[in-house]
Amino acid sequence: MRLKKLFLGLICCSASIHLLASPTEFDQYLINKQILNNDFKIKNTQALNEILDVISVEDSRTLPFQVDQNMLMEQYNLRADHVEIQGIITTPDFAQFEQSIGVKEVKQLIKKNTLQNCHLLFEHEFQRKNPYAVKLVLASEKETYQLTIPNTECKF
Repeated sequence: MRLKKLFLGLICCSASIHLLASPTEFDQYLINKQILNNDFKIKNTQALNEILDVISVEDSRTLPFQVDQNMLMEQYNLRADHVEIQGIITTPDFAQFEQSIGVKEVKQLIKKNTLQNCHLLFEHEFQRKNPYAVKLVLASEKETYQLTIPNTECKF
């Protein structure tokens, strides 16, 4: 049970690096630059990707980032239609946890906890109002978990 709680905290804590905001200053900036319309729909995907590339490069200077004792974030890349997050699960005894409940169950737990934190992962209104997904890759000592969570699966 202790390992399950640690694992559940892993996803919750990793999601908490984003702050809840609706709409964000970044959304307002994109509206002012006419990259988004007033309904937060993307008008200029190319310009948005150029800005997100700069942000991703800037953010990569702080990586890898130790989210907590359970996860190390190695890559965070924003795009107009998705965000890619790659990390390593560093929880002690996680291999034992994987073995005890199974890879399929671990993946379901990751998805469940990701869906519970949609409001944190889809921080900006443009991420909520346009087709958008979180592409998550978490590697443990023995397995790699890949999930794609579209914003349509979230309840904002």
